[in-house]
Amino acid sequence: MEKFNQIVINEEPSFTEIWHEGYVKVDGERHYFWLIHPQGVDPRGNEYAPEVRWFFGRVPKEVRVMYNAIIEAFKQKQK
Repeated sequence: MEKFNQIVINEEPSFTEIWHEGYVKVDGERHYFWLIHPQGVDPRGNEYAPEVRWFFGRVPKEVRVMYNAIIEAFKQKQK
């Protein structure tokens, strides 16, 4: 078993996030998610990537594969 030498956590937050709720409707059933939109940029000026998290652990595979489509729809809406 490896031993941890050190754990470091910055005192100041690195960035903030805005959480949007949404859902995917498949065969009349809604599967809810949060789209997490990090604010700001890293020290090199790169934007942080949005992320999708499902409300519940049991989400059908055919719904989960829509992850990229959800993010793309969000990006299009932001324009």
